[in-house]
Amino acid sequence: MDETPNAVKQLYTDVEYTIGSNPEMEKQVKHGCVVIGRLRVYSSYNSGLAFVRSGAFPADVVVKGYGSINRFLHNDVVAVQLLPMEQWEDVVSGELEPDGDDKDEFRTMRPDSERLPDGRRITRWIRDTTMNNRKNREMWLAEMMSAPTEHNWHGKKPSGSVIAVLERKHPLLFVARLADDALSSQEVIQDRRFYRFKVFDQLLPHIAVFGRDIPFSLRESIRERFYLLRLETTTGGDIVWAESRFPTARIISTFGSVHSLRANTFAICSAHHIVTDDFSEEACNCIPDRLIIPNSEEMKRTGRRDLRREEFVCSIDPATARDLDDALSITLLPGGYRVGVHIADVSHFVSPGSALDEEGRARATSVYLVDRVYHMLPRKLSEEYCSLHPGSDKLAFSAIFQLDLNGKLKGEWFGKSVIRNRCRLSYDDAQRIIDGNLTTLDALDYGGVTDRRELSQLKARVATSVKHLFDLASKLRAASFERGRLAFSTPEIGFHFEDISNPTHPIGFNVHRQIEANWLVEEFMLLANLRVAQKIVQYLPDQAILRVHPPPKRVPFEQLKVSLARVNIELKGRSNKSLEQLLNSVRDHPLRDEISIMVKNTLSLAKYCTNGENFTNKVPLGHYALGLEWYTHFTSPIRRYADIIVHRQLLCALEIESIVKGKHRTGKTCAGAVGMEVECLDSAEFFTSTYEVMNIADECNENKRAADSVSEASLKLFFCHYLKSLRSLWVSSNKEDPFIPRVDAVVISVAPEKKVLMLYARVVGISVEISLKSKTQKFVAESGNNENRDESNKEETASLHSEIRRKRGSATGGNHRGGERQKSPPRAQEAKITINWGLHPQTNEKVEEEIKELMMVSAVLTIKRNVKGYEEPDMIMDPPWLRDEKRMAIPTSLV
Repeated sequence: MDETPNAVKQLYTDVEYTIGSNPEMEKQVKHGCVVIGRLRVYSSYNSGLAFVRSGAFPADVVVKGYGSINRFLHNDVVAVQLLPMEQWEDVVSGELEPDGDDKDEFRTMRPDSERLPDGRRITRWIRDTTMNNRKNREMWLAEMMSAPTEHNWHGKKPSGSVIAVLERKHPLLFVARLADDALSSQEVIQDRRFYRFKVFDQLLPHIAVFGRDIPFSLRESIRERFYLLRLETTTGGDIVWAESRFPTARIISTFGSVHSLRANTFAICSAHHIVTDDFSEEACNCIPDRLIIPNSEEMKRTGRRDLRREEFVCSIDPATARDLDDALSITLLPGGYRVGVHIADVSHFVSPGSALDEEGRARATSVYLVDRVYHMLPRKLSEEYCSLHPGSDKLAFSAIFQLDLNGKLKGEWFGKSVIRNRCRLSYDDAQRIIDGNLTTLDALDYGGVTDRRELSQLKARVATSVKHLFDLASKLRAASFERGRLAFSTPEIGFHFEDISNPTHPIGFNVHRQIEANWLVEEFMLLANLRVAQKIVQYLPDQAILRVHPPPKRVPFEQLKVSLARVNIELKGRSNKSLEQLLNSVRDHPLRDEISIMVKNTLSLAKYCTNGENFTNKVPLGHYALGLEWYTHFTSPIRRYADIIVHRQLLCALEIESIVKGKHRTGKTCAGAVGMEVECLDSAEFFTSTYEVMNIADECNENKRAADSVSEASLKLFFCHYLKSLRSLWVSSNKEDPFIPRVDAVVISVAPEKKVLMLYARVVGISVEISLKSKTQKFVAESGNNENRDESNKEETASLHSEIRRKRGSATGGNHRGGERQKSPPRAQEAKITINWGLHPQTNEKVEEEIKELMMVSAVLTIKRNVKGYEEPDMIMDPPWLRDEKRMAIPTSLV
């Protein structure tokens, strides 16, 4: 029975340093011998390596060795004693700056700081009197201790040792399982010993639970269940440690089987600190009891525009979506189009500083798993008041664009509005209309309209709207490729369930691509995000929150060029235009998907930051993959907190614009001169200082990374359970052949320094990382620490090895070398790994194989428990002599 609770209210440690409580340390801080920053564990706690960071540092402080990080945790604010300078490291220069022939390739990453592309002047109209009021905790503590305002480390990266925790806000509740080597199979639990439990967060140490705290009823099956642990704390609220290295905890409850989908899902969320508990009563009380649409007088007073008759609005979303936060309208005009992008007015309901705002900020993003969604905002907002359901009047923030027949922008308007969604379409519905299949119009949701004549008119208008939107989107898309925008269409895996409203165990899967209807919507969202970014930069140049995508770093990019050259594909330059030309040239290539994935893996990560922060730090601006100078997120405020901030900033920017242009409506007196006070604005409550926006951007970045990791882990977890069900079905059907799901795979990454490679199997749309130290692969494992992974399917592994024995004496094949090792001429920057396959079954000679990127191999799908502790797909690589074996057609359905 699955005992997983629906929600667990998280608890936290509460350790805060009091200024003046350690005068000697504060003296050292003042002299610069001790510095204050935030501890970031590198890769995993077991690495014994961490970095301490602060916005006041010119470089990270390196902390090495378990002795230096004992009793200190990831994200602690710490004091670090700097080691003598001779023990410091040189700072490695960054690789973002282009050189040589790349000089002009990143011009879109360095926009003019004074003017927008169309000539509009960027001006700091508002004096940010609050910008220094709030700093992050580490910088504030350093300032209170009179730390140096600048650290001259002479181009070095200091080394140090942590001497104190100054702030610790750390979760106390964890989902964990017994560590693999904590208890032997015949060993009896002893009361006086402690036993190590493994959490799913590899940045944390194991947790110690004393035998006396493990109930007798749990001991027999202790390896087979997850447990909810609560860290023990001192009277001061800090963590209690066992033998210096492990935090101690008690078992609160069992949490389901380690084989349970639900328990694994919650454990994954727990590891990434995803908020899964219900919204607080205080937050829910911020939501009105009913949705009130303002009357015409109220709309006139507040400047909200009634678009219910003016704009024919439709929404296009995934078929299962419940939070519809965007909709489109289009009208054909003489010589062009009027296009409306209508976004749910979430900021109307989420007041700055309210309990609802604080909880939305803490979550930062909705988290989408295969079987559920953890919403950023309560369902009453995300699925009712703010969701643009057909037939209902809703509050929106609209962007109306005038474009000519070629898609060139001629004018725009932004403002709050009231809209009515006339029809809801799925992407498949829209695609069928694009393809000319108009019978789909009969099955659409028109918001309860039953009158035949009205329905007929609605159907005709919907068909016309979709076709016009597609024609215009096609032109916008073509223009975006001209500027170097990158578009990826790699396959993605999805799952089928017996009951979609209750998605438990998958009964099928499919590997699908984006269709034209997807990018129809995408083009207009991109247009709105671009124009909003320019508007907030124009009037709030320091505070504007942007979505920035830096150009790729040189080393991985050069490696990509070498790998592509192996298959006779030339990559010229490092600009987005060069990559766009590459992706276009391989559209019909048999390795198109693999090349696209390799290109994506080469790119830097996009992030949120403030426009002022970028100019101050002279970091490249712009969005590399989109080929845009400025870009932001405006179109999904139901599921992204950054978008709520953008809505607030746009409201302020529009008011500043009206003041500057002499069109201000209210009675407040504003001079319209540079350096106006924030309080001058009617929208002053929505203004957020630069430093606070910087903090929000950092929080959104961290939560976005966590949400992406959890979403990916959920997909892999569900595929594992599908594979298990497939194996059970195979065995129960009394088939004579063993279950060996062999697939074709392509090497998409080789990292010799890490001794790992990555395989991609297109038939299932999944990639896996393989370590040369793995004990479950068929090659001879290299010496060194194993990855400490539980291999969940021992019988599959056994059947694979029995197959090798059965195949002894088979014909040779594949790209391998027998006998004496052959030396191939070295190629500059060519990543390759040599695998030792042991003795060939026929010749009895030693076989070694050189593995390079874009090399085709075969492998058998299986399951592993990864270093984080949860299940994910694995592939057992075939030796060269098995690669001609028959492939098993992987059934995409169990029924």
